[in-house]
Amino acid sequence: MLVPHTCLNAAVGSAFKKPLAAAVAGLAGHALLDLLPHKDISAHKAEGMAVLLLLGIVGSSCGWSSPAFWCAMGGVLPDVEQVLPWTDPKQGRRRYFPTHSPGLHSLQIPRAPRYRISLLEQTIVSGVSLAAVLLRCRPGKCR
Repeated sequence: MLVPHTCLNAAVGSAFKKPLAAAVAGLAGHALLDLLPHKDISAHKAEGMAVLLLLGIVGSSCGWSSPAFWCAMGGVLPDVEQVLPWTDPKQGRRRYFPTHSPGLHSLQIPRAPRYRISLLEQTIVSGVSLAAVLLRCRPGKCR
């Protein structure tokens, strides 16, 4: 879910005025998105490259010190621990970001039909969010 973390948080960040506040909002946005029941992919390298590309697009369009860029960064930074060897649950290690624990990640609503946000739905929401932030951000004009 790294691509939605990037795009949705960039869109949210464009509503902020201060990069630091936007980065903190990105961390909170990451946690909220993790709570939603969703499909994750296991292609970490491909998804990581896509996120670097998206961060580059947001940074070059909105500015590297823009709230949109820093909210997107705050939205993806927690997932760095997903690829670190010292936070690998398969090796008996723990992850530190609260919503990366099995009890909080991808919650299901009690007594509701089992549902996960599909990769297609994530892609559509990501595309719309990215379009919104890019339309709002012009070099030198992004808030």
